[in-house]
Amino acid sequence: MKTKTGVRTLKIRRVMNLLQNMLLPLPAGTRLPGIRELMKKTGAGQLVVCHVLRDMQKEGLIRIEPYQGIFRAELPERSDEIRLLHWSPVSVQSGFVNSLFRTFEKQAAEAGRKITFENAGQRSKEDITDELVGQGISRCLLCGSQSAEFSRYLDKHMKVCLEIFPRHAETIMPELRNSPDMTVIQLNYLMRLGYRKIGYMHYGGSNMSQYPVQMMRLLDYYRLMAENHLYVNPDWVFHCSDRYENLETGLMRMMDSDPRPEAVILPGGALKNLYPLCRKHKIRIGRDLAVFSQDETNESFNPEPTAVTNNPVEIARTFWQMFQAMELGEKVGSRYTELFIRTGQTVPSKKH
Repeated sequence: MKTKTGVRTLKIRRVMNLLQNMLLPLPAGTRLPGIRELMKKTGAGQLVVCHVLRDMQKEGLIRIEPYQGIFRAELPERSDEIRLLHWSPVSVQSGFVNSLFRTFEKQAAEAGRKITFENAGQRSKEDITDELVGQGISRCLLCGSQSAEFSRYLDKHMKVCLEIFPRHAETIMPELRNSPDMTVIQLNYLMRLGYRKIGYMHYGGSNMSQYPVQMMRLLDYYRLMAENHLYVNPDWVFHCSDRYENLETGLMRMMDSDPRPEAVILPGGALKNLYPLCRKHKIRIGRDLAVFSQDETNESFNPEPTAVTNNPVEIARTFWQMFQAMELGEKVGSRYTELFIRTGQTVPSKKH
């Protein structure tokens, strides 16, 4: 008896999922196939299909009108709520991502809206879309989407959908992309100041394929060093792990090399680990090693780091303007972030 009950429950769940996926792309008022046709499509019996239809009607997903048919119901839309899905590999409680998200939150509140943040993790596109549609949420922001297929699916089912810093290369919807030319700016700046022995710590987490911009920057490093006839010691180039656990290994490999680098380019997120490591090994930042970081950071360091950055507050404001224009039905094009150099004390001039 228990086995039969379990099998029936699984059938009901499977048919519910099938019918909900069938409903998602349909506009309100669309007539659904009849019960017999639904039985064919789902492979389930009449009792199971009728059970699921009654449940869906209770949930407000459909309306059943005797002698007329089954129709897609119009869900109450929560246009005041925006869901921001992200795939941040680290906590969003500090640093660049935190500044970005808090600015989004502030701008939404000023407009009488609410942004809810969710780490999409390994959840499927169907699962997340079912959740959003079921909650009446039709406005979605994607931050760091790793799959073009995921983005395409969400865009199809949301009224308004934008991407910020997608990790896939394909353009699906209006997007704000991270400027790829950070390394070009950094190398040109270092060379103007007289640096020639330049190391490079790059970030790609556990899967470099998810960070196409970081790959482009790394290739720019090798290209520009070669074009300027500058030597690159293999020990000067280091791939940082997800949480920079291997930073000490990479730093010591660089500093023990012969010759050793005069300067190093590295992600801004690595600074909080780099400073104490340099103190531990008696490496004077800005004197023994020039440090040029990428991306903004909220934390204070002494000496103040020189960084090439795209300010998270400005990014959030630009992206919010794109979102508002899209809501008004205006044509919105993709954009790139703007970069500038924040000059600190960690990259002094070598020219005399």
